[in-house]
Amino acid sequence: MGRKPNALILQFFERGPKLADNSNRYPHTCKSCGENFPKGRIDSLTNHLTRKCPAISESDRVRACLTIHGFNKAAVEHTRASVASATTTARPPADIQQDLDLVQRDWTALETLAEVSRQIDLSEKHDDRGNPAGASITTESALLGQEIHDQFLAQSAHLGYKDDHGLTVPQDATVQEQAVIPGATLSAATDAVKDEPTAEQQLEALIQSAEQASHSAALSVAAAATARLNPSLLDPQLREEGVLAAVLPTTEARQTDEALEPVSTGPSQPWGELTQADLLTTVPLRVPSQGDNPLVPQLLHGPIKGGFRMSSPNGGKARHSRARFDATRRKEVQEVRKIGACIRCRILRKTCSKGHPCDTCRKVLSPRIWKSGCVRTKFSEQLDLYSAGVQIVLNQQRLNDLKAHVNFANQGTTLELSIFPECSFHISAQALQSIGAKERTPEEPERPWVKEELLLIDSEKEDLQGSVELYMRQILHEFVEREKSHFARVTLDTAITLGHETHDELLKKAIELWGLVEMLDRERQWNITVKYGGLDGRTREIKDSTDQDCFTTICLQLTAAAERKAAHTSKQLLQGMQRVLQDSKTKIDHNMFFTTLILLNCVEKTTWAFKAWEQDSLQPMWPLEKAPHNFTGQGYVLADLLKMLLGIRKVLPRTFCRESDGMLATHEEEPVLQGYFHNLELKFADLQAKQEQPIFSPTDSRSLELLFCSTLLLPAAE
Repeated sequence: MGRKPNALILQFFERGPKLADNSNRYPHTCKSCGENFPKGRIDSLTNHLTRKCPAISESDRVRACLTIHGFNKAAVEHTRASVASATTTARPPADIQQDLDLVQRDWTALETLAEVSRQIDLSEKHDDRGNPAGASITTESALLGQEIHDQFLAQSAHLGYKDDHGLTVPQDATVQEQAVIPGATLSAATDAVKDEPTAEQQLEALIQSAEQASHSAALSVAAAATARLNPSLLDPQLREEGVLAAVLPTTEARQTDEALEPVSTGPSQPWGELTQADLLTTVPLRVPSQGDNPLVPQLLHGPIKGGFRMSSPNGGKARHSRARFDATRRKEVQEVRKIGACIRCRILRKTCSKGHPCDTCRKVLSPRIWKSGCVRTKFSEQLDLYSAGVQIVLNQQRLNDLKAHVNFANQGTTLELSIFPECSFHISAQALQSIGAKERTPEEPERPWVKEELLLIDSEKEDLQGSVELYMRQILHEFVEREKSHFARVTLDTAITLGHETHDELLKKAIELWGLVEMLDRERQWNITVKYGGLDGRTREIKDSTDQDCFTTICLQLTAAAERKAAHTSKQLLQGMQRVLQDSKTKIDHNMFFTTLILLNCVEKTTWAFKAWEQDSLQPMWPLEKAPHNFTGQGYVLADLLKMLLGIRKVLPRTFCRESDGMLATHEEEPVLQGYFHNLELKFADLQAKQEQPIFSPTDSRSLELLFCSTLLLPAAE
């Protein structure tokens, strides 16, 4: 059984036969632009439908996007209402909720240590952004110290030693108490320790201590680890010199290596074994020395049972680990990555941020070299002349109209297509031949071309895009030799020579893009020869004067294939240029200058084509929603951006007007650049006029030449 077709996909795509593999997929072809998807993956289809297809209107695109995600009109309204109500509902902030989780969670000692270590790392590495949980730890430090005092006081109440007469005498607990008890309660706590509790009271204290072990022990361990690893997190009032002097009036004279004597048991204490069992889990304490934190007991011999070792070399952290982003920083980084770092931060390898300008660019108060401000422009997004799909949409509309009224079949007819018939290179493609008109309704008007013999390229069996690319490479030399513009011919000759010597991939792609644009410019200069598949081998020529409908259809198919390839090539070229120009570690030379010149020359010719569509006679046939004037201004922005980057990377030639003859010349000493400007023979005044006062001619595709290239050739205005 096959896969059930998706209703939305069938609305915009034609579904082909099931693939022969085990993928259970079907090839699809877009009804609007003719894009073929041989694998038929649903993600590719939806991405084309919602983002890439040039022939779908914005309303259809939005509707398709909502349908893909399961939203209808009522669902959208309900979602908007839900979002509005959700924003007005009171919710605790994320940092407060995080603090609540820190307190309410029943942690083990190991989990507590991990959390304390993470908070310390955040406080040390992200001090400029703040720490959501750091405030709670600092605020609760005094309370934690009091809980530590309660825990150790319950155990120190039954500490003692035997004198020479065998009597158990309570040991002086002043040393322990002074380490954990605030100065205001020091004397009262000392009197309480001297009154030794009875055995029943000791047992009651042990039971209460066991009931609070899951909470008090974890908090005590967290406080001890926090104070040991980062004393700055404690309450600053408790670390003042006056308070420390009041808490420890007598400990400075004591030795730091004093320790508690071991406790012996005897028959006089029936609960001795039980009380000593609790004592075995507590490590003896030492007197804090100068520089230690007096609020938290220090360990002498080793970790407590079930605990961990907190000592580390030089009093620092035991292990350095990379801190994770908190929620605020993670969201900020995601937004910056989505919009992209600015060009300045990319080249200088600085940390970029949101806003315009970003924080790094705003801190530059008096730039000496970088004077272009904060720019986030991406080349591929700035230039969409080739991805607009004008020829693609025109071709698909014509094919849909033909197939809706005429039946076509492959009867063995082939087409030979060429621009220069005297050359030995040509494109050979199978053709679909009309076999009769389809039945039409009475209301439908009769079309005159239905009765004619119609031919079109069989795009299902032919890789027309690949054939056009191969043919362009074969006749590229002829394109350059027959170029009418002296400026373009000299630039291309120099670039081709450099490309053979250096094997620069970006330079080769720029030359290929120029060849594809030249094919688009010669859209109606194809020579078409038909070879029928019968035994007689009859052939005939298809010309614009005699077979206008058939000739227009085939030329549109070829031009659409060239436009698809030009869109793909220009995207690769722009992405490669931006990656190289913004990478300060990549060394570039004058090859990038010639690559940029050829690219801008292609943009000039394509801009002329869009301006030609603004004529009153051609506006009714414009196939896109966006008007042509939305595309004609893109070259100015791209030229200024490229000039800025070339100047920063110091590959922009320094030019001037030679006073002797008024020609454009350069100060550079490289032979390639010297020879290029010498062969260019371009007058400085003519170049300025091309930039300042361009003259558009709808019959000359080179009338806008040097409009954008002059931005690179003219010296910077002083």
